[in-house]
Amino acid sequence: MKSLGFCGFIVVALLAGGAFAAFTNNEYYFTAAYLILQGLIMAIAWNVLGGFTGYVNFGSAGFFALGVYSSVALHRFLPGIGVEAPLVVYILAAAALCGLLGLGTGYLTLRLRGVYFAIATLALAIVFKTFMDNWSYVGAAKGASIATPDPPRLFDGLLSFSSYAKYLFVVMLLLSVAAIAVSRYIVHSRFGRGLAAIRDDELAAECMGVPTLRLKLISATVMGALMGVAGAPYPFMVSFVDPASAFGLETAVNSIAMPMIGGSAYWFGPVLGALLLGTAQQIISVTISSELNVLLVGVLLVTFVIAAPTGIVGLVHEFLRTAAPARLTSRAVVLIAIAGLCFVVGALAIIFNLQLSLQAVQAGTTGTALLGIAGLGAGAACLTGSWGLLKLKTWGPSLTSAAFAASIAVTGAYLWLESKGVVAQALTIAAYTAAIGYLQMRDVRLLYHRRPIAAPAPA
Repeated sequence: MKSLGFCGFIVVALLAGGAFAAFTNNEYYFTAAYLILQGLIMAIAWNVLGGFTGYVNFGSAGFFALGVYSSVALHRFLPGIGVEAPLVVYILAAAALCGLLGLGTGYLTLRLRGVYFAIATLALAIVFKTFMDNWSYVGAAKGASIATPDPPRLFDGLLSFSSYAKYLFVVMLLLSVAAIAVSRYIVHSRFGRGLAAIRDDELAAECMGVPTLRLKLISATVMGALMGVAGAPYPFMVSFVDPASAFGLETAVNSIAMPMIGGSAYWFGPVLGALLLGTAQQIISVTISSELNVLLVGVLLVTFVIAAPTGIVGLVHEFLRTAAPARLTSRAVVLIAIAGLCFVVGALAIIFNLQLSLQAVQAGTTGTALLGIAGLGAGAACLTGSWGLLKLKTWGPSLTSAAFAASIAVTGAYLWLESKGVVAQALTIAAYTAAIGYLQMRDVRLLYHRRPIAAPAPA
């Protein structure tokens, strides 16, 4: 049954991606979607070693950059010997190279544990960057340019692409589906159960006969191969690569933050985290500034480490264990939906109202600036209320209702100032109102204000 559900998930993902490719002609959308899917593969790769095995890796950007530079080196070498290779050759070569390097570096570092392993992986990334800074064949520190090829025509011209960006998006979609399948297989396999034993208590796993070093080496190899797969098509998308961009801080932090936000103990946690964080970063890059991306990732990472160390998926599982221990109830589903709506509303409110506030301050319009600040407050309250709902805090429904009420006032002010998207705004207000009404129902209030059953007195 679970396999059928996963197959349905894959089919829906492929159909959605195919429809996006078929009905979208804007080049930016393909670039943004490509970067989101690239982050998804990197999050899955990091999670194999960092989430499933429990070895936090700070050098993940190094393997991604090695995948990037393997494509740059092949692109210079193959035409010199008269060979025109398709993109799949570059991807397979990057996967093989980075997988072998993952195995080799894992053999050197995986005997270390905790902070010592994390520092060792960071040092390896610095070593890789220093090597690329001085390798003149791939451009060294000044970088290397790659001309974007013409979009290919596959199956004797039966399948063609209007642009190379669209082709790269389709390739990355297929690679993402493959990476998700690998991650799910690991979780449900004997290999994955061994990794979970290492993550929970490595010493106890060794005492029970689990081959910990071998499993960790396989995990590091898979991590490296997936990182190489994510990096191989990148030079053909951006056309210029240098060590500063390939080994960038944002790349390393994203690969850690995405699984941590989604839930590192689950195969679909990195998928959820990558889609949410990647989409938010693209929106911020367009609406505000690309420099705020690292700030956003840092704030979210610190927030989730403190408030929800198990990620969004872990929060939902914890909620279901308490709110619906016997079977999944309609009340639990609706509350999860309201918490999800509250999270999305809060995130979007902070992004757009931050932009509005900055523009209003620069223009000197006090009223609009105050409205933007009010929207920021409502967004922060929505995010806090979403956490309170899933943690079953007694103040959760009250704060969420107040946050939605404030959002209704802010949305009404937007409608009064600028009547754009009236239907969408009206539907949004209706959703807020329905959520407030549901959260004030007696059945829901009892769930959040219940008292623990007292333990029987000793005889």
